[in-house]
Amino acid sequence: MPKDIYEIMLNPTRMRIVQTLAIHENITTMELCEVIKDVPRTTLYRHISILIDANILAVIAEKKIRGSLERTLALNVDELKRHNTTEDISQQALRFMMNTYVKFEKYFGRDNFMPGTNKIFINNTVMMLSDQEFDLFLSELQALFVKYHFEVVEGRKARDISIISAPPAVNENE
Repeated sequence: MPKDIYEIMLNPTRMRIVQTLAIHENITTMELCEVIKDVPRTTLYRHISILIDANILAVIAEKKIRGSLERTLALNVDELKRHNTTEDISQQALRFMMNTYVKFEKYFGRDNFMPGTNKIFINNTVMMLSDQEFDLFLSELQALFVKYHFEVVEGRKARDISIISAPPAVNENE
């Protein structure tokens, strides 16, 4: 089992679990299996256990249903905040970017990669925004993520979208 919080969080299945809980606030394991139905139930339960063991998820209720235990889960926001510190932000950024790099390396290392067909792209945009405008932009972006956080159904596939708000370039003359 991964011990490092960043290794735990960068797993795509665990990230989907955390994102689902961020939207639903709390959810039973059975409901979570219905939302993330493209992942086998046993795999999902294994990832839930890893998140509980890492204290990222909290079991807020348990109920016996036909001989098995149904747990209601919630994010442990305090634990997530504890790991989101300025002391290790450069390490977090590096791990995030290396994880993204590995995905591209694996994809382009295959014989049958088709970036156009698979809608793979990289884009960088510099936006001139005041703090208030940037806050509005982020709020609207968050609303878009929630709006398009669809459940798994026929014809839909996971799309891994990473967005980074990078620091401005440093002028060496300053």
